[in-house]
Amino acid sequence: MGSAAIVAAGRKVALRILSVDTSSSAGSILLTDDEKVLGEINLDSPETHSVRLLSGIDYLLKNLGLPLADVDAFAVISGPGSFTGIRIGLTTIKGLADSTSKPTIPITALEAWVEKFPAQQGILAPLIDARRGEVYWAVFERVGEAVRELTAGRVDKPAQMLSQLVQDEILFIGGGAAQYRDLLINCHPPGWKVAACDPFLGRSMVPIAYQRARHGQFTSALDLQAYYLRRSDAEIYWKEE
Repeated sequence: MGSAAIVAAGRKVALRILSVDTSSSAGSILLTDDEKVLGEINLDSPETHSVRLLSGIDYLLKNLGLPLADVDAFAVISGPGSFTGIRIGLTTIKGLADSTSKPTIPITALEAWVEKFPAQQGILAPLIDARRGEVYWAVFERVGEAVRELTAGRVDKPAQMLSQLVQDEILFIGGGAAQYRDLLINCHPPGWKVAACDPFLGRSMVPIAYQRARHGQFTSALDLQAYYLRRSDAEIYWKEE
């Protein structure tokens, strides 16, 4: 094992992690060692991740002078988001993890959005554009350093989502929150706020990945699954034909 490690629950846990997010056009590739960022690539481009992901990983590792074998675990955003992007990310990470016999750490985009606001206490609701006039969303609560999920991830029309929210104070985050800002701010309680932020999730994956690594919460390449929340348009159209 090429990096530092700790002992948790009687076992050694690797701490050099390659994190990848391809769930939206704003992609991230990040390599960390003991939560220290060694290098990262963030790119918001219409170019498909299939064109740039593997070359980006290779570029990052070569510039750091590290072989792929020195990566101890692979963290990846498993969804929700772009169906194509998620498939590319998961397929790539499955291949790398399998070829190196290393574990994976799946993280949802909803969790990662919450971690982009680590100092924010109270209720946070990440919203991600699901297209077709819908959003992926969930509700979390942070008290101190503890974060718990109050409403599990789901997909709804914005009006349907709003009818399910009962909290007087909510911070809405994510690209979907920016897209529906006027609806969220103008039609509902004064305690509802929308926070602006860059779209890259790489750095916010880091604390989640290391927390799971310390508790031995790894997933094998074989068992790595997408977190879609909705069937793809292709599946829906096929069902309707």
